[in-house]
Amino acid sequence: MTRIRHHTFTDAAIERNKQKNEIDLSSKGVSLRYSIVKILCLMSTAILLQTNALRGMPPDTLKVIQLSDTHICNLTGYHPAFVRARAHYGDGARALAVFLSTAPVRRDADIVVITGDLIDYFEAETAAGDWLATQVEQFAPLYFECPVTLHLVLGNHDIASYWIEEPDEKESFQINVNRARAAWIRNIPSFRYGTYYSRDYAVGETSYRFLFLDNGYSLKDGSVLDPHQLDWLAHELENAAENPVVIFMHKYLRVPDLDGDGRYFAASNTVTIDSIRCSTGFYRLLNEYQNIKLLLVGHGHKNITETIYFPSGNRVVQTETAAFAADPANWRMINFAKDAIQISPCGADREKTVIKIRNE
Repeated sequence: MTRIRHHTFTDAAIERNKQKNEIDLSSKGVSLRYSIVKILCLMSTAILLQTNALRGMPPDTLKVIQLSDTHICNLTGYHPAFVRARAHYGDGARALAVFLSTAPVRRDADIVVITGDLIDYFEAETAAGDWLATQVEQFAPLYFECPVTLHLVLGNHDIASYWIEEPDEKESFQINVNRARAAWIRNIPSFRYGTYYSRDYAVGETSYRFLFLDNGYSLKDGSVLDPHQLDWLAHELENAAENPVVIFMHKYLRVPDLDGDGRYFAASNTVTIDSIRCSTGFYRLLNEYQNIKLLLVGHGHKNITETIYFPSGNRVVQTETAAFAADPANWRMINFAKDAIQISPCGADREKTVIKIRNE
């Protein structure tokens, strides 16, 4: 039986390990003294919003870059068994800093969204037997490297606690999710009002509603969303009226290979989208609200797109982008126009996907 250990934090242990875990990104222009950068970034955003308002006309295309599963971490000072298990994610901060600071400008993007597993763990056991949870604070300077609006979504790793069970096995549980979410809210402007939120963006005469969900945790009953978030989502969808809705979340819907191309979101425990499945919860909302057009997800570390057909006749495209941590080339551009959404290929994707705003 797995043993969940009680663990405590001391000020001395936290300070000692903070010093061990400083990420030196100065060679790439990333300053750990990011408070000034944060202020300047927020001032620049305010000026940009004011300038756009003075122009009077929304853009004819909104360009969004999606990447996922960056798994940023600093393994210095952690338990050797944990370091060995996670070493493949040990040097991703520089790559992400370079991407965030350069790609949006080069690609003329308006928004960047990272769909979860931003960091590799919230907290873990150290070599000294302490517990350390400073990964969120170390990720925060990277947020301010992005010169355009950056929206974040939480994934399962972002709220995970790791410790070592004898003789040499790591265990992961989501036993401190409230403290993890509090750290994200405290440090990242995207989460200022909570770990799920919405934004409206006008493109020509069309107003898109972007919904950013928090579905990285593991619910024992198999639900996709907790009841409180589900109520909020229903409210957001109702208020969106007929405006197209795009949902950004971490974990994908576990549908099978619907188009028969040999690629699939889940190899097992797949779900059948039938009237019974769509009678309650998240699936009910996806079935009933015909203005939901697109789910942009991560988690599976694959590039795949499927159109999911619901009993009501609604069609929702689900697109997953593979892990940035595995390859910095794993990202895609989504262009939002007034009458269509165009999703660029990425990795194994063979062609662009085009979604019409109005179901034909």
